[in-house]
Amino acid sequence: MTEKIWITPLGGVGEIGSLNCMLYETATEAFLIDSGSMFPDEEILGVDLIIPDFSSLESIRHKLKGIIFTHGHEDHIGSSPFLLRQFNIPVYATPFTAGLIREKCEEYALPKKPRINVFKPGDTVKLGSFEIQTAFVNHSILDACALAIQTDQGSIIHLTDWKIDYTPPSGLSTDLKTFKRWGKEGVLALFSDSTNVNISGATLSEKEVLKQIKKIVKKHQGRIIVTLFASNVQRVQGLLEIAKETGRVVSLLGRSMKENTKLANQLGSLSFAGVDVVDVEETRGLDPSRVMLLVTGTQGEPRSVLTRLAHNNFKPFQIAEGDLVLYSARVIPGNERNIYHNIDQLSRHGAKVLYEAIHDIHTSGHAHQDELETAVKKLRPRHFIPIHGAYRQLLQHAQLVKEWGVKKENIFVVENGQTLLFDNKKGAREGGLQVGRVFVDGSGIGDIDTVVLRDRRQLAGTGIVICVLMIDRVKGEILRGPELISRGFIEAEDGQEIFERAKKIVTELLESFNFEERKDLAEVQEEVRVALRRFFNKELDRKPVVIPVIQEV
Repeated sequence: MTEKIWITPLGGVGEIGSLNCMLYETATEAFLIDSGSMFPDEEILGVDLIIPDFSSLESIRHKLKGIIFTHGHEDHIGSSPFLLRQFNIPVYATPFTAGLIREKCEEYALPKKPRINVFKPGDTVKLGSFEIQTAFVNHSILDACALAIQTDQGSIIHLTDWKIDYTPPSGLSTDLKTFKRWGKEGVLALFSDSTNVNISGATLSEKEVLKQIKKIVKKHQGRIIVTLFASNVQRVQGLLEIAKETGRVVSLLGRSMKENTKLANQLGSLSFAGVDVVDVEETRGLDPSRVMLLVTGTQGEPRSVLTRLAHNNFKPFQIAEGDLVLYSARVIPGNERNIYHNIDQLSRHGAKVLYEAIHDIHTSGHAHQDELETAVKKLRPRHFIPIHGAYRQLLQHAQLVKEWGVKKENIFVVENGQTLLFDNKKGAREGGLQVGRVFVDGSGIGDIDTVVLRDRRQLAGTGIVICVLMIDRVKGEILRGPELISRGFIEAEDGQEIFERAKKIVTELLESFNFEERKDLAEVQEEVRVALRRFFNKELDRKPVVIPVIQEV
């Protein structure tokens, strides 16, 4: 009988680009893979960040041996400061990922510095008695790796966010030799990325993308603005080389662009040799044909450089006729509205905008069907679990893997919180853990619930009306008011007649109360609130948030 292993996703399954976190557990020990975050959509108002709920780990705190990270994207490291504040456990990460985590923990001012242990793809990591072999994989960030958790039942391969680039500019390709070795040694289970499972063929090589961008840059005589993920250091390096070859100066705009390139340069993974990197202010007097700007804001983030450019709210310069904007990034589902709004605005200001849908100026970091099949054929897993994708993609991946040779009964489509047990080389579902999402609002963590979000949505949708009254405590007479203050409801001029009638409704209501009823302020406030909402709904078919403020004098 071999030792039992329980595996539970705390986030990142059945969803794209968010909250990746996987718990591996035996009877005596446990560890985590990744600790991601996600940014809120427009329905979740006033929230800065969303992270996994780690409360289920409290009961196994004594068993946690550490956390290992596959790479440094936000959906894999974004919640690390919050996890490490709650659980002071060792961290294992590749050099670039480790640097990003250090910066993130400094930003959130953790009381204790995290214990970060750096490894390189190909190294073996030990967390307690767990032995984890690593292998390099191509992705849209430096130092991404696959993990092989060694067990006496066979290895468990954790393969998230990866692809195969056979001709990468760096010369490093996904380590298929190690995949093949793992397969020969025996793979108990494969957890694999499903983000692009619906796309046939293989991903475009990064070298081809840079070749296309170079052609475009050589032909264009005006200023060139490239927006891309700041973590895509390989593409940044390619763009620097293109700028050097075409005689353009480069300006790096956006906090993450500056920080990530600085870190990559310190690690020796990015070179500025021969490239004239200047402050954006220095580009003003230059011929536009000599300028290239690398900017953040691919997903339409409100405060990003690209969004400010799109809205003519960027002080150093404004978009003008003759500018070319290259949108060298993917559209993450859910961000389409903001992204295409920015593209429209840039176009209105005279810029020509090229993006992935119409030009090969971006390639995904996630494997397409041919690459996914290659991994399955090399690794030959006994069990298969699709991860990192919408639920429909998990199902499609499961179906394809069955066609590629894995038995149907050994394929498990799970969701966040559902636990898999591997015992004596057999997999089965076994219960689960309570999982959820925690909202981070400024310095507050987890103090925003669904009721607060509901109120915020209502305020955003219908506005607010405050009704102010002053009542004589002894006589019960109205000394002042009612006064109505409106925000986000109707303009004062447009609503003057409506507000006068609303005041009359409140006055008549109060006059209908006897002295004893007026002394019950809580009841008076509720009656005023209901009466005003009913009136506004009848007259305008709108229900603002009504807040009565009654003072006794």
